[in-house]
Amino acid sequence: MRTVTKQEILSLLPRRRADANKGEFGTVAAVAGSMAYRGAAALCVEAALRSGAGLVCLASVEPVVQLTLSRTPECCALPCRTDGDGGILAADAAAVRQRFTERPAVLLAGPGLGPSAGRVLNALLGAGAPWKAAVLDADALNALAAGDLGDFPLLPAATVLTPHPGEAARLLHTSVREVQADRESAVRQLADFYGCVAVLKGAGTLIAAPGQGDEILRNPTGNPGLARGGSGDVLAGMVAALLAQGMKPKDAAACAVWLHGAAADRCAARTSPMTMLPHDILNDLPEVLRG
Repeated sequence: MRTVTKQEILSLLPRRRADANKGEFGTVAAVAGSMAYRGAAALCVEAALRSGAGLVCLASVEPVVQLTLSRTPECCALPCRTDGDGGILAADAAAVRQRFTERPAVLLAGPGLGPSAGRVLNALLGAGAPWKAAVLDADALNALAAGDLGDFPLLPAATVLTPHPGEAARLLHTSVREVQADRESAVRQLADFYGCVAVLKGAGTLIAAPGQGDEILRNPTGNPGLARGGSGDVLAGMVAALLAQGMKPKDAAACAVWLHGAAADRCAARTSPMTMLPHDILNDLPEVLRG
């Protein structure tokens, strides 16, 4: 296991030429939110925009779209109809997939999807899916763990899974206690079994890629102020944005985790670990990126 350094992370981040255009920084297609969980989409979308994606499109039910646009008008909207569970109608998710056939994007799926997640993901993924990479978080991970995508789901090759210990336990069909007792083993199993880069969140977040044995990265940044709902939505948006800019999955995950934690450390010093909120982290991200 190796602890990542500030110098390493800053050296990996994409650079912007003076004559660059938004097309060079990729597109994130965020499929997130439901009637019951509206804020998750707003958080992951803003994080993706603040982390450099050239374009971020949100596919969600109308109230979620309206909330997100009120916070970040830079987001493009793909309004979807609502199903019986208050989530995105699967047929509309399939239409979102078709929309990106000729313009491959990074799929960010899961935050706030609720019980509709399995149906939505089945419409988005599978043979011929246009995604050049994907980030699966929150309810997408629960659907994956429950087998809603089949025993051996066809995920994009450059997929990043971002579970907290509870989601990791469900994905590995074990207990949180066992995951926390040997986090290195758990993150390695996640990466190898699902064939994806795995980010096991928590104190000293761990990152592993499939088939890389003991090459596990440990993140040194972050604090207990991140232990509240919404922090993971921000991280998922950051990972997706870095993937959209062409970073390799493991590098994108490592950079996003480090930046997320470093911004949270500045936020905690500016406010306090008890009072800081996930959206506050984005206010401290610019200072971290300045080095």
